Amino acid sequence: MKGLDVDVVILCGGKGSRLGALTRRTPKPLLPIGGEPFLSLLLKKLKQEGFSRFALAIHHRADCFEEFLGRYRTRFPGLRLVLEPLPLGTGGALKNALSFIQSSTWVALNGDSWVEQTLRPVLEAHERQERDFTGVAVQANRVVGAPVEKGFWHSDPSGKGLEFSSRPLQGEGWVNAGAYVLSRSLVASWPGGAYSLETHLGSLLEGRRKGLFYSQGRLLDIGTPDCLAQADLFLKSQGESVVQSQLA
Repeated sequence: MKGLDVDVVILCGGKGSRLGALTRRTPKPLLPIGGEPFLSLLLKKLKQEGFSRFALAIHHRADCFEEFLGRYRTRFPGLRLVLEPLPLGTGGALKNALSFIQSSTWVALNGDSWVEQTLRPVLEAHERQERDFTGVAVQANRVVGAPVEKGFWHSDPSGKGLEFSSRPLQGEGWVNAGAYVLSRSLVASWPGGAYSLETHLGSLLEGRRKGLFYSQGRLLDIGTPDCLAQADLFLKSQGESVVQSQLA
């Protein structure tokens, strides 16, 4: 596949407290799935899609990521670490990583999630709509595990009313996949410090062109023991398949 001149920031700074003792010594993205760190499987997927520049936003057990970098540097030569001096949250971490970004449009992903969605169509939709922000949404019944813990999207057709809610999801809805396409100028306008992208979404995107990409793929989040237990079987089912999705 033709390479993509687009940077990818992977958010890996959290403690993974929902997994208890499993993440005291090993950061959540580095937990083994089928004998290999989840993060290496995610990077392999992204590399197959054509990405080559990756920045890992890290804080908790940064030494483990340094060891990972040393081990996988040859496989992923465009991989670098972005250390957070203190936990910055999803919004603060993206702002902190901006100086490592070369492309005017870039991708941000949660380091504990696998989106069964190729990102090239998301990027194409983002550019076609001339947006500053595109979030990926997945149907609740396509989430491996409990979608109520993922948060979900609200949007009107124009995207002007785009909102994120962490309230329990009742019935059908569109879940936040933890995958975003962002413009460099958008993130440059954000403040420094520690804050959540999801909580402050309204103010961070005020006056900007924004919208959602509605994916028909599935979403796996390894952040709970139940979902982690299903990860091996889920990832074995992936193979080389390409998920076809639609822009709504």
